[in-house]
Amino acid sequence: MTQNHEDRLAWYREAKFGLFLHWGAYSVGGIEASWPIMAPELSSAMFGTQAKVTEAEYVKFPERFNPVDFNADEWVRLAKEAGMRYIIFTSKHHDGFCMFDAPGTDYKITNTPYGKDICLELAQACARAGMPLGFYYSPPDMHHPGYRDTSKPSTKNWTGEPKRKEWGEYLDYMESHIRKLLTDYGEVAIMWFDGLTNHGKYDPERFHKLVHELSPKTLINDRLGDGYDYITPEQFIPKSGIPARSGKPNPSLDPGGDGFFQLASAASTMPVIGGWIRNQVKKYGEGTLELTKVHQEPYPSPERFQPWETCMTMGQSWAYNPDETKWKAPRELIHNLVNVVSRGGNYLLNIGPTARGMFPPEAVANLKAIGEWMKKNSASIYGATYTPLNGQAWGQATRKGDRIYLHVLDWPTDGKLLVDSFPASARTVELGAANPLTFSQRGQTLEIALPAQRSDSEASVIVVETDPAENVWSEYSAPVPATVEPKKYIKDQATASFIINAVLNGLIAFCSYLAYTSFTLKQVTDDIFVTVFIITFLTSWIMVGSARGEYRKGNLTKHPTTRRGLKLPANPFVRGLLIGILCTVVWGVFILSGLASIVVPVGMSNWAYMIVKTIYTGLSGALASALTVMTVVSDENRR
Repeated sequence: MTQNHEDRLAWYREAKFGLFLHWGAYSVGGIEASWPIMAPELSSAMFGTQAKVTEAEYVKFPERFNPVDFNADEWVRLAKEAGMRYIIFTSKHHDGFCMFDAPGTDYKITNTPYGKDICLELAQACARAGMPLGFYYSPPDMHHPGYRDTSKPSTKNWTGEPKRKEWGEYLDYMESHIRKLLTDYGEVAIMWFDGLTNHGKYDPERFHKLVHELSPKTLINDRLGDGYDYITPEQFIPKSGIPARSGKPNPSLDPGGDGFFQLASAASTMPVIGGWIRNQVKKYGEGTLELTKVHQEPYPSPERFQPWETCMTMGQSWAYNPDETKWKAPRELIHNLVNVVSRGGNYLLNIGPTARGMFPPEAVANLKAIGEWMKKNSASIYGATYTPLNGQAWGQATRKGDRIYLHVLDWPTDGKLLVDSFPASARTVELGAANPLTFSQRGQTLEIALPAQRSDSEASVIVVETDPAENVWSEYSAPVPATVEPKKYIKDQATASFIINAVLNGLIAFCSYLAYTSFTLKQVTDDIFVTVFIITFLTSWIMVGSARGEYRKGNLTKHPTTRRGLKLPANPFVRGLLIGILCTVVWGVFILSGLASIVVPVGMSNWAYMIVKTIYTGLSGALASALTVMTVVSDENRR
């Protein structure tokens, strides 16, 4: 990473805590932003908004949008008093409605009864208060006819139609918006894109270059291709380590993402499977579903550390929901902030203002509670970084130089705080300002005597001064590979294929063959021939795309100097057919049928054949999987 890039990130790494604002005409309906017209079933499951709305009703919300109580200075004041150091505001969400005087459209705030440019008012208020402001901007746009055929419902084509000739016009429209935002609203700290999936269709290089040319200091998140400044896990906090650079391409560039989202959206209305999908996306709102995998290491060096930011709702929904019941308590929000910062990240906490332009009272109360805690403990947050002390039973630790901040989230009942694997020599220990605590240290175990009552009901902070002559904090963990060797991948996929095929076909055989008493040799060989072909063909057909996807995502290690095998047709169906025929002839006819004719020339009982079929179907799947991945590896070695 270049020094210039580090310099641009410096203020952001120092800030740690920001305010996210999802606000638009959808607040009139008290529903989630955009998703109710894109994927209604997924929307209600993810965001807890049960209100139904038609697309025709949704697009007319701007006619009633008149936030007469909006006061930009008051919003900024509440954010600052909560200890927030930057604001990200939704200039345009996926529905296409613009909260600024956007060129090329009438679907914008200046065409509502309110009539004024919200982004401009907020930008001016932030400038007055010295608050960095960033703009969320959605490349998806349900309203623009260049993005999709708007004569169809959004549910049919909400991922966009880049193959239509109008797509180029839409990208030009996007450019006019970004130019406007970066030139007419003062200094823009961050462009927070939200491209959903398949970011490559938006020509990311074009827009990254545009941002850098127009506003060199502006940071860019990871939701519009590679070349980003930081990553943005959504609704969850990485907890298995510290986010580190993987060296892999941005997974959201995978063009298969559009198809996955479309399939999930369509399947969400189906019996049985729809219930399962909706249950999975509910975990998203609960923070237990990791939408994107984050590469993590125990204690990465600064060069390997991946700047990151968790964006999270204060309730369950991003937009204003008048029926919200799942507001996070101040204690949970403060613990989230601590957990994020202790892993080196930023916490971007979201509020959905009302249709009249005010923060919900529950949100205001939470901001004030966080602010009270931050007044006493902000030194442990701003500019703090991660330590090798993760995984302690009592809470988390942050560090600034030789000062360690122990955030005691669970107060020990025995009056002793044990800090394991503490690598430095402690010189002083204090609870709050000028309140020294007794401590002892044996090796890398630091024991601190605590008062009976905690100093803070939400999270007490103990400050440990360490010996500056020591250099222990630079003893970083070894890099963890983010890719898998082809041999291991082949083994893992073959094993998985064996288990799946053996279990599935074993159950089918059990249910199908109970009525039989025995099988003749001809019945056995015929069944082997048909079964092996079906299994090997289908497995190979599927595995071609799966293995290519792993290479495309950078999950498989390339070895271009290794031996190259036979080159097969690129088409997955044709390749699967050829591998299926090969496996059937060699494995099914010559080996399995040949063995059967020698071992059991008169046939076998139904139970014996059930067992045999369970085994050979598993082996057939494993063989097809291994051969297919090997051909894909061979393809990649030619590149």
